[in-house]
Amino acid sequence: MPAPQSSATADLLDKFNRLEQSGALDELAALRKENRELERIINDAAILITYQDIEQMFSYIISRILDHFIPQFLAFIFQPPRGESLQQYCFRNLKAVAEPVPERYYTILSHHFSQLPFAIEFSALESRLGVTTFGDDFRALEPDWLFPMQGIGGLYGIVILGRKFMGDSFSELEKLYMERMIRFLSVGIQNWLHHESSITDPKTGLFTHDYFIKRLDEEIAHARRRGTQSGMLIIDVDHFKNFNDSFGHVTGDEALFALAQVLKSITRDEDCVARFGGEEFCVLVSNSSLERLYEVAERVRLAVQAIQIAHEGKLIGFTISLGGRMIDGYHGLSANLVLDDADKALYRAKNNGRNRTEVFKPGFLGRATAARNARSPQPRPEAS
Repeated sequence: MPAPQSSATADLLDKFNRLEQSGALDELAALRKENRELERIINDAAILITYQDIEQMFSYIISRILDHFIPQFLAFIFQPPRGESLQQYCFRNLKAVAEPVPERYYTILSHHFSQLPFAIEFSALESRLGVTTFGDDFRALEPDWLFPMQGIGGLYGIVILGRKFMGDSFSELEKLYMERMIRFLSVGIQNWLHHESSITDPKTGLFTHDYFIKRLDEEIAHARRRGTQSGMLIIDVDHFKNFNDSFGHVTGDEALFALAQVLKSITRDEDCVARFGGEEFCVLVSNSSLERLYEVAERVRLAVQAIQIAHEGKLIGFTISLGGRMIDGYHGLSANLVLDDADKALYRAKNNGRNRTEVFKPGFLGRATAARNARSPQPRPEAS
């Protein structure tokens, strides 16, 4: 009995040696490693697409890259919709830095990738486009690989991957990992851009009416739970119809855009600024006292009063009127009531001469009305 077993063992060893000599075992090991990498990519991608905030997407990507390698430089550059300026997220050794890539290189790279949407080594790209295409300011980033970010509508972003921290070349699996994760990241960013586009006014870049109402509802609920205070402003351009009739709609649009820029510069990230339609704007000032609400309103009013717009060789200006309303934890408060009261204050500002701020102060009767409205909610008016 031992002899056949010994013969079988020898036969197995012989087959194993033949497989080893043929390289099939090495190939099998490589396939297993690639399968593990593919499984890892699938798991990482499944988590990545759950994020709806772009900052979270990049934080997650950075955490996953850290398990593979550390690039000396990494940049995600993309073009938001509606012609807004480029957005860049840049990293040195996977730490965020304020070192934006000169925008002229985005134009060069996007032109290349719009024709050939595939990852490419920088050395190969430089050979293709010419050594004078990229200056020392770009070479200082030590780019190694460049990847396009593709969406349904075509190219909308680029990833620049610098050399590895330890100086080694990227392996084929590392490059493959980056390429595939960037594809999933592209989907996530595109979804985020579409969401941003849906809640953004195309003319001013501010939030839309519907998004503002959502934020206002949330702020009222927060005040009710936590006992905090916030404030709201309604802003209207004085005599805007006459302004448009006198100087034209293009100049009118310039005035609205200038007003929007003032609102962005004076408010904080946690505040919400929206265009309600036409020449009417709203501002939600979070965690605000009555004094701060009035201060913000006056800063906006005075800044707008100083705006000068060039028209046919002359400088022209315009003014605004503002109505404010505090938001507290009172249980009878609603978005409709806040908007209505702020609008009453705005009407008073216009009646009192325009180019001024008025703040609504509810008395006992106002609170009684709010309580009655809370028991009998009415439909919210549509945006005009």
